[in-house]
Amino acid sequence: MKILYNQYLHLIVRLLIGALFVYSAVPHIFNSMGLASSIYNYRLFPAPIIGLSAAIVPWVSLLAGLALILGVKIRAASFIVSVLLVIFISLAVISVIRGIDIDCGCFSGIARRTNWLTILEDFGMLIGALFILFFDQARLSIESLIKKQMFRRVVTDFV
Repeated sequence: MKILYNQYLHLIVRLLIGALFVYSAVPHIFNSMGLASSIYNYRLFPAPIIGLSAAIVPWVSLLAGLALILGVKIRAASFIVSVLLVIFISLAVISVIRGIDIDCGCFSGIARRTNWLTILEDFGMLIGALFILFFDQARLSIESLIKKQMFRRVVTDFV
């Protein structure tokens, strides 16, 4: 159980998930039509939701990924990443069950089919995001550095 609170393990998981989300978000920001096409292929959403999702989801993914990498608002970022992953996993499961063989649209320019392996990989990331959400101590983060500096200022000002 001690490993659940290992700050270096948290840092590694945080950096990996954050990097994956940034890596997947940046191309989608510059190619929102490609993402809209991928969302359309799921055959689940009306056009206005597809356009809105293609415009908003990459930015949310980018900001959450950067927050995880930088160690700012870690719990909020891991919650957002977890919600996104639950949505992605749900869409993939629905597609596999329906027998729709499509590119998941996860990474622009990289063909990644929606299948049980994709679902398993996303589920692994979800476990990592939940690990950060529920067990992160945020010791190795910008937030912890800022709090230490503020505490030092208060103590030195008081003394």
